[in-house]
Amino acid sequence: MNKLYFAAPLLAMLVFTGVFMTYQSGAKERQAIVEKKEKQEKADKLKAEAEAKTKAFADAMKAQELRKKERAEKDARDLAEKEERQAALDLRDKTFREQDKLAKQMDRLKKEIETEKAATAKIQEGIAFIEAEQSFLQGFITKARENIKTLETLITQIAAAETSRAAAAAAAATKKTS
Repeated sequence: MNKLYFAAPLLAMLVFTGVFMTYQSGAKERQAIVEKKEKQEKADKLKAEAEAKTKAFADAMKAQELRKKERAEKDARDLAEKEERQAALDLRDKTFREQDKLAKQMDRLKKEIETEKAATAKIQEGIAFIEAEQSFLQGFITKARENIKTLETLITQIAAAETSRAAAAAAAATKKTS
């Protein structure tokens, strides 16, 4: 039994050494394969990361260009809208100014119309007065002509009467002298 205590561990040690050696020789190769595989995975991972970074950078540049282009388009749209809005405001202001100008002109013309109506009324009154005066003067002229004719007739009658009285006085003086 004593030998058994010594032989069993020795036998177990020999079996362990055999298994360990077999494992050890394959383990280095497996370790080398695993390390190679890990290196390859790491290299692939780094390569993929580099490609992803390159792609992300390219995408970022494209996105930046797209944003820049969109911003430029938006700025152009905003500028066009601002110009349109300003043009509409200018047109509105111009229309209001024109409307105010026309309203003031209309008020001024209304006042001028009133003034002209008053002047026309005065002229009409003047015309009526002149027509009345003309009518009066024509009547006066007619009466004056009639008076002239009457006076001429009277003067003729007076002259005839004086001639007849002078002739009568001369005849009476000739009768007295005779």
